[in-house]
Amino acid sequence: MLPPHIPLNDRTMHIFNRTLAILGCLIVAQQASAMTKNLEGTAPRIGQRGTTVDVTIVGVSIGDPREIIFYKPGIRAVNVRTADEPPKRRGLMHGGRIEEAVVCQFEIAEDCPLGEHPFRLLTATELTCIGTFHVSPFPIIDEEETEHHSNDSLETAKSITPNVSVLGIQSGSQRPDVDIYRVPTKAGQHVSVELDSARIADVHYGDAEFDLALRILDEKGKELGSNDDNLLHVQDPILSIIAPRDGDVFIEVTRSAYKRSMTTYCLHVGTNRRPILAFPPGGQVGTKQDVVLLGDPAGSYSHSVQVPETEGLFDHYDGGPSPIKLSASDFPNLIEDATAEVTKVPQLPIAINGMIDARNDRDRYKLDVKKGEPLHIRLFSATLGSPMDTKIVIRPIGADGTLGKIELEADDATLEERGTFGTNYRARGGQTSVLDPSVLWKPAADGEYQLEVSDPSGQGGALGVYRIEIQSPHTIVQTMLASATFDWTESMRVSGFAIPRGNRWTVNVSLPKGQWNTYDGPFEFIANGLPDGVQLVSPPLTSDAGKWPVQLIADPDAPLTGATFTLEARPIDSDATLATRCQQNVPFINHSGGDAWRAVRVDQYMMGVTDPAPFSLVVESPKVSLVQSGELNIDVEIVRQDGFDGPVLLETGYVHPTISSSPPVIIPSGSNSGTLTLAAKGRPPLGKSPLVVIASTINDSIKPYLGPGHIRVSSDILELDVSAPFVQLTADVQSVRRGETKPFIWKVKHQSEFEGEANVQLQGLPKGVSVVDPQPTLTKDSKELVFQLQATDEALLGKVSGLRCQLSVPVAGQTIVQGAGQASLRIDPKL
Repeated sequence: MLPPHIPLNDRTMHIFNRTLAILGCLIVAQQASAMTKNLEGTAPRIGQRGTTVDVTIVGVSIGDPREIIFYKPGIRAVNVRTADEPPKRRGLMHGGRIEEAVVCQFEIAEDCPLGEHPFRLLTATELTCIGTFHVSPFPIIDEEETEHHSNDSLETAKSITPNVSVLGIQSGSQRPDVDIYRVPTKAGQHVSVELDSARIADVHYGDAEFDLALRILDEKGKELGSNDDNLLHVQDPILSIIAPRDGDVFIEVTRSAYKRSMTTYCLHVGTNRRPILAFPPGGQVGTKQDVVLLGDPAGSYSHSVQVPETEGLFDHYDGGPSPIKLSASDFPNLIEDATAEVTKVPQLPIAINGMIDARNDRDRYKLDVKKGEPLHIRLFSATLGSPMDTKIVIRPIGADGTLGKIELEADDATLEERGTFGTNYRARGGQTSVLDPSVLWKPAADGEYQLEVSDPSGQGGALGVYRIEIQSPHTIVQTMLASATFDWTESMRVSGFAIPRGNRWTVNVSLPKGQWNTYDGPFEFIANGLPDGVQLVSPPLTSDAGKWPVQLIADPDAPLTGATFTLEARPIDSDATLATRCQQNVPFINHSGGDAWRAVRVDQYMMGVTDPAPFSLVVESPKVSLVQSGELNIDVEIVRQDGFDGPVLLETGYVHPTISSSPPVIIPSGSNSGTLTLAAKGRPPLGKSPLVVIASTINDSIKPYLGPGHIRVSSDILELDVSAPFVQLTADVQSVRRGETKPFIWKVKHQSEFEGEANVQLQGLPKGVSVVDPQPTLTKDSKELVFQLQATDEALLGKVSGLRCQLSVPVAGQTIVQGAGQASLRIDPKL
């Protein structure tokens, strides 16, 4: 059954129009420093589950909208259409303008998961960057601040009833804005408050304006509780108290540090309990785990949690708008024996669960290990919302029970060690998991070891919860889509799967390395979840590829729709089962340099079939090899359709990272062909590797690297062969005097045969020295090359380095260019 629609009466129209006004203010705040994304804003930012919400999306190149696709179930977008009235045009940094708006309704199911729901918009020609929408369990109301600072005091506070989510703004006026809300309470009642600002921001650039703070006051202004930052919601405060008496309490929202900027927020006010952590903070997959929930102001309480069927972090809700975090593992729990000096670990793998409940508390565990057998040891504490900054120390235990020297000591971790790839976080504040150690350890000996857990920061106590998962490293293939554009903007040019009907598009996936085993054999990618009419093509690869092309092809009659999909690594010569993970982190609230306060993380990829492109590419795999230190031309033909005569931009989409390509080439109107040049200036590996050429229409108003406003197609995944150079050239240091003509001799060592004659040029000669015609040529029988050098009186005296030969070798109707040799020449004075 569909959820009821909220009628657009005067009340809801006021809320809706206000959210649009807020969105407009945010765009104004961004315009001096924003990047051009397809989706520059979504309003409102949040809705109640079980309702239907009118939503407006503004952005660039979002005309002719077709479908909104969500990464998670629970929301369906209907009546997706272009807005009747376009938004006010606003310029954006790096090109592009806010000039289009899309309206629709989000039907939010009664059982829709709470929290953040990433989505993309599929248009006739594009699949946009990620946008987000949030879901609350509470009704949504508006702050209704009709004038600046009209609710800044206890006397003028806006009255609200609990179990509501308030959409508000912190104004950009000269005087700091303070928003105060009056809440009726009964003695002993929970007042649980959560403030979302950074977590619901959909701007690319931002700073301290999203760092808000909360206070709860009594009727006399006395503080009953406060919060600014925390390890559960990072910059967004969370606070819960027990009402001391019948009467009103007041909730104050303000900035932690004033910055004159317009900022949206959503204030959740409920009577729900508000735990922060669970103990134990996880369990075995597929089981019911009895836990004690900690951090609620009324005290701890028992609870039962259903652990999901897959391992990893998971969310658990207990009546509030946001969850606590737990971890699921394939192996059982071990609970710390708080009465023992050392807790014995009965077997591995294991999930150890304990508490550092005092400043100087140290928990110790005894485990048996095998020499050289690697163990993955990952601790969860700050990751789950605990205030601790934990540390582990491992030492061998001698036969007499004494401890040996420290064999492993681990404190903080990198993002990569915590399995997060593709984005950076400002001052590491967006990812609290980096405070928790994660290591691979190979014991130096068989026998018993002691693992000690401590908190050097001294934050242990009632919330000093930790979990240590110890297991043999998994064998994993990790795939990742990452935007490589300026300031981490998600550019659909490099990470988007918009496939024109009857055509193809190729994206390079990264294969980052983490704390796991890599599969040594060849494997191929399989796509799970693609709609009918769309297929994946990707050559076999090995885990050392680094990056690899993945191509989607849409049949001429493929449905014009989108879907989420995952990549699965499947061994070619083995029955081994590989764990494959997909990940994309899209930064939000960046600043110049690309470090984000937060990122939207998804574990699936998304594709969409668009209208047919006005052209396609015809490129053949090169019939000759690219030689090391050489160059090779790639001829490209475009097939124009439906009278399209616009210019087309050509570039390489994938080539081995040791091979460079020429800058993008424009095929002008009236022409159908172009040439790209590959150069193997280093020493790329010999053998075959993929080659992809991509092409796009040209939109002068938006720079190509940003992504929006361009229709793109790909060639087939071609095969490029790299071979050894035709020859190696060496030369001794030689000299020539001013006014002298003298031979300069290179010794020739053949490596690959060729027919005919190769032209040779000597490069790097200084001013005043030239080669006298005729120029030498090279054949497969040549033993040496001789250039006749002539030095004039203008030749500078001394030694000149960097002389090099360039060969032009005719092969199969093409001319292959190869560089060879390095030599020096000394110029002497006349006698």
